[in-house]
Amino acid sequence: MTRHSTVAASVALVLALATAGATALATSPTPARMPAWSANQSVEFRWKDGSLPPGWMKVALSAAVADSNASRGARAAVLSQQGDGNSWIGYTSDMPSGHAIAYTVANQPYWFSMRMRPHGYRLDWGTLRWCQFYDDPPSGCYDAEMVALHELGHVQTLGHPDEDDVTDWLDTVMHAYPKSKAKVGWNAHAFGRCDVARLQIVYRALTPSTPYSSCLSLATELSLGANATSLESGDSVTFSARLKVADDAPYPNLAGQPASDRTVRLQRRAPGSTSWTTVADMLPVNGAVGTYTRTVSPTGTYDWRALFPNPAEGLESSSSSVIRVSVYAACQPAKASEQRIAPQYVIC
Repeated sequence: MTRHSTVAASVALVLALATAGATALATSPTPARMPAWSANQSVEFRWKDGSLPPGWMKVALSAAVADSNASRGARAAVLSQQGDGNSWIGYTSDMPSGHAIAYTVANQPYWFSMRMRPHGYRLDWGTLRWCQFYDDPPSGCYDAEMVALHELGHVQTLGHPDEDDVTDWLDTVMHAYPKSKAKVGWNAHAFGRCDVARLQIVYRALTPSTPYSSCLSLATELSLGANATSLESGDSVTFSARLKVADDAPYPNLAGQPASDRTVRLQRRAPGSTSWTTVADMLPVNGAVGTYTRTVSPTGTYDWRALFPNPAEGLESSSSSVIRVSVYAACQPAKASEQRIAPQYVIC
C-alpha cells in the first residue's frame, strides 16, 4: 500500500462480548481514520471474481450499500456496484483473522476491498450463521446487512469506538462486537447518530439544509440587518438574517458553514422592556444559503432581533444583536379651509 492507505478491519466477534450493551444517552462522535474520499466521490465496486456472493448475500450487501448512501448525512463517498469497479466485495474465508466474520481494507481515495465470511464456516468461537440465509432466521444469527453496513463505515473512514465511551448501543453501528438476533441493535440498517456526526465532521453535512447529528453540539451565529431604521407610520421594513455554524466551532470543516431551512423567528420588544414577542417566522431566501427575510409594517418604535430557537439537532440556539427601528407619524398637511397663508409650507 501507499502511504495514503488506511486499514479498517472488523476484529474478532466473540460471542461472550457480543452480549454487551448499554442504555442512556450521549456518546462522542465515532472515531475515524484518515485520509478520506473526496466530497461525494463516486466509488464503484464489483463482486470479486472467484468469490461471488450467493444471491441472498448479494441482496443483503446491496441493501447495505443503499443504507450507507441514504443515512450518511454527509458528503461521504457514494457507493455503487459496477462490473468494472475499482474496488471489490467478496464472499470468502480468506481473511487475516481466524475469528472475524467480515474484514475490510480501505485505501482512500482510490479503492477498498471487503470480505464477508461464508455461512456455516466454523470459527474458534462457533459456527457462523447469517440471518439472510434462512426463510425464518433463528436467534443467534448475524444480520449480514448490518455487518456489511459496519464494514462500509470503515470504507467511509469510521473506526471502532471505545465501548467504554458508548452509552447508547444504537448511537453507532461501528461496535467491534455486533449483536446477534434478537438483541437490541442486532439489525440496525442506518448509521447511528454518532457515526453521522463523524462523517459530517470529516466531509461536512450533505447540504446546508441537512440536519446536524444530535451527537454534536455546535454553537451558531445569527446576524440581523434591516433596510431602514427610521420610517413613517404605514411604511414597511425588510429584515434579513443569516444563520451559520459559529466561526470558532471546534471542527474546521463545519466552522462558518451556513444553515438553511431552519426555523428563524423575528421578535420585537418595546424600548426599555425585557420581554420579547414573536412577530413571525422568517422565510428562507432562494439561492442564498443560510439567509432568511421578513417584511413587516411596524406601528411604533420597537427593538428587533432574530432568534434561532433550540432545534432538534446538533446545533445550539442563538439570537442576533438588537436593531431599533423608529417609527414617526406621517406628515398631515392642513386642510384647505384651515390654511391662512398661501402658499403653505409644511416641515416634518
